[in-house]
Amino acid sequence: MIRHIDLLRIALLAGAAVPLAAQATVVLTGEVRSADSQTIHTPQSNSSPVVIRYFVPDGQAVKAGDVVLRIDPGQSAGMIADLDAQIEQARAKAAKELAGLQVKAIEADIASVEADAALDTARVDAAIPRDLASALDYDRYQGEADRTAREAALKRRQRDDARAAVARRREDGALEVRKLVVKRDYIAVLVRNAEVRADRDGVVLHGYNQGWLAGRIDEGSSTMPGSTAGEVVGAGSRMQVRAWALEADRRGLLAGQHLRLDFDALPGRRAAGRILAISGAPQRKPEWGDGRYFVVDIALDPGVKLRLLPGMSVRVTLPAATAAPVARSAAR
Repeated sequence: MIRHIDLLRIALLAGAAVPLAAQATVVLTGEVRSADSQTIHTPQSNSSPVVIRYFVPDGQAVKAGDVVLRIDPGQSAGMIADLDAQIEQARAKAAKELAGLQVKAIEADIASVEADAALDTARVDAAIPRDLASALDYDRYQGEADRTAREAALKRRQRDDARAAVARRREDGALEVRKLVVKRDYIAVLVRNAEVRADRDGVVLHGYNQGWLAGRIDEGSSTMPGSTAGEVVGAGSRMQVRAWALEADRRGLLAGQHLRLDFDALPGRRAAGRILAISGAPQRKPEWGDGRYFVVDIALDPGVKLRLLPGMSVRVTLPAATAAPVARSAAR
């Protein structure tokens, strides 16, 4: 008689599809999460990690607009006053230097006008016919006309240079002030964004750090900028389950498959669900070891009436009879 294990070997060698039921029932670890909650992200900062100076206690109800988390802005708050003073100093310095250059520009304008007047006078004298003036006076008039023409051209260039210097200093002063204003506004945004406000009424739930900062995130904890610190769960939020499947278990999972859900906080209470989506690539969970896991989002069946809270741990079981068949290639 051919044993069951021999049938399996024959199927594997033939490249047949082997049901997962012939191998093992898939069991995943997951947790309850709110599908439409507000995620509380740690604000961005110039330093990393950052220290949470204020965090609404876990489980406390908040209203929309309430501050739920605030990090230490570091020296940013004090830099705003310093930058305001620097802006005023830059404006005063630019105004003083601009006033000095404008005085020089006015003096250059006056000198240019006087040179033009002298040139006009010299040209009148130089226009006297040779036979109406002595040879000495005629030569002197011609020489004076040439000299005053050169002098007038020089004064016009000096006038243009003085005006250009005024324009350059005006632009440079505006640029210096603008740079300081942009820097101050950036620091102000950092300070303003150092806190997170609730965008809905609900309950605050704290999260957990990942990696080398592993641990529950509370007031006074250090965490990485941009990481998830917790969430605000509104009343009546729709619950779902997020589970993690080890790479070896991924092959038996398909979107739409029905699952059995057991909640550790509700012994003996069981629910049904189905797979909504599976992540395209595995990711590491250092707190669980060196393995890589696919994220599996699971929707609860409409008839589930259990009182679930985000963070509840869930055992997700995929019955072997409903598992997808796994194709095996023949050994060569």
